[in-house]
Amino acid sequence: TWYGATEYASYVGGTLPTEAQWEYACRAGTTTPFNTGNFLTNLQANYDWAYPYNGGINTVTTYPGKTQPVGSYAPNAYGLYDMYGNVWQWCADWYDTYPTTAQANPTGATTGSIRVFRGGSWNLSAQCCRSAYRGRDYPSYTSFDFGFRVVFVQ
Repeated sequence: TWYGATEYASYVGGTLPTEAQWEYACRAGTTTPFNTGNFLTNLQANYDWAYPYNGGINTVTTYPGKTQPVGSYAPNAYGLYDMYGNVWQWCADWYDTYPTTAQANPTGATTGSIRVFRGGSWNLSAQCCRSAYRGRDYPSYTSFDFGFRVVFVQ
């Protein structure tokens, strides 16, 4: 659950990333749909390879059908592994629509009833893995394809 992820992050001295932190880390300085470019291939992430994005072509279309060990795919330019696919990653933010004006390091909604998750999952299409894709659910939701990252700010 989001609650369990938040509690663990706090226990080890960190927090869950905000959406802005997650997307910044995921994009790793890029502006394309993925930090790997306009496509995401079976060599770059664990997702349902039968459903590539934007005309991308996979050399294999039968995906593993489960999570893979961290580091099975190359890291992004910031050295972070598995920003796409494998498991959804809970974020600290409440879900709400984005502001229509330009933002610098937005903090997200301060109240709500559902939380945000990012990154896609091993059992979904590449579309759901895009850097800007946002998922959402109740913080008590739990699933076999959910996880989280811990952020440590110095």
